[in-house]
Amino acid sequence: MTAERLVRASDLKRQRGWTDGLIGSLLGAPDALSPNPHGWRAPMRWFRWDRVADAERAPAFAARTAELPEGAAWRRGLPTRTWAADEVEGLEWLDDPARMALFLVPRRPRTRLRRTAAPEPEHVVLYPLAPFEVLRLF
Repeated sequence: MTAERLVRASDLKRQRGWTDGLIGSLLGAPDALSPNPHGWRAPMRWFRWDRVADAERAPAFAARTAELPEGAAWRRGLPTRTWAADEVEGLEWLDDPARMALFLVPRRPRTRLRRTAAPEPEHVVLYPLAPFEVLRLF
């Protein structure tokens, strides 16, 4: 497997116009995983370049690229960096990505909390009347 070229999922999204949904539906599970060098984050997902090229010829991907805005479409013409398997540190090949099931969790949209004026209390008691005695030391 050393002759195969690999591409990261983040490069697919940034350079090739992919989305997480397209990656999950057209590519499925990654071919390999590696530790993320940017701290305690999810492992980096690696896909074989031949699988990516086959998926980019699919009609679903062609419809997606037709919808890309002008600012993102120009990146598709640029070369995408690929790595050989021996160039990636800590690469762990998955057994059979075609037989793995992916469960994509959609992101919840961020909602803003609306600030409302607090209702005015009818009667504010700073020191509630409690049964206590004052102890005089002098």
